[in-house]
Formats: sequence, C-alpha cells, structure tokens
Amino acid sequence: METIQEPSPLVVDPVLEPVRQFLSKTAILSTAIVMSLWIIFDMLDDFAARRMQQLEQTIQSATAVGGRRFWAELEQGLEELASPGADMSPEKREKILAQIRAISDRWRPFLVEAASAIDGKGKTPAH
Repeated sequence: METIQEPSPLVVDPVLEPVRQFLSKTAILSTAIVMSLWIIFDMLDDFAARRMQQLEQTIQSATAVGGRRFWAELEQGLEELASPGADMSPEKREKILAQIRAISDRWRPFLVEAASAIDGKGKTPAH
C-alpha cells in the first residue's frame, strides 16, 4: 500500500529568522531606493533635454541670418556706412593709420623673410 505523505508545515529555524527579516527589509529598501533614483534621474534628464532645446533655439534665433532679413540688414549697414555722418574724424583716422604703419613696420621683415623662405629664395640655414 502506498502511503500518501502530506506536506509538512514550514518549519522556521529560529536562528535564521533575523537574517531572513534583514534580507527582506534590505531588498525592500534597495528596491525603493533604486526606483526613487530612477524617477529622479528621469526627471533630471527631461529637465536637461528641455534646457538644451531652449538653448539651441536661442542660439539658432541669434545666429540665423538669411533671406529677407539678411538683405535688409546688409542694405541698412551699407546705408549707414555710406552716409556722410558716419565718417570718422581726421584725427582718429590719422591715429589709426599711424598704428597700422607701426604694426606693418614691426612685422614686415618677418613676413618678407617668411615669404622668401617659402619661395625658396631665402638664405639656406647653416648646419
């Protein structure tokens, strides 16, 4: 004859019960922390994406010049530069020209030497 064994009731080891409770609480707390961080990082990601989009739109609107707006600004700039009132004073013009001459005199020997070295007409360096 066959004996049918009924499942025995779950025997809880009194020594392992505190460990089991600790592991359960640790798993629950870890899950709560991970979910909280996930939600926070998702919100931060959305916030950063919106800010980047706003920055991109601001930069595009500030730097986008084309079409009708470009030609209108170009025409206005040319009119301002061509008007007689836009001319600078003779003293300021002379001062700027003197500064350009000073820079030119300072850099001309270097540029002449560099150009002749590029053309192959310069002095050959001593080895």
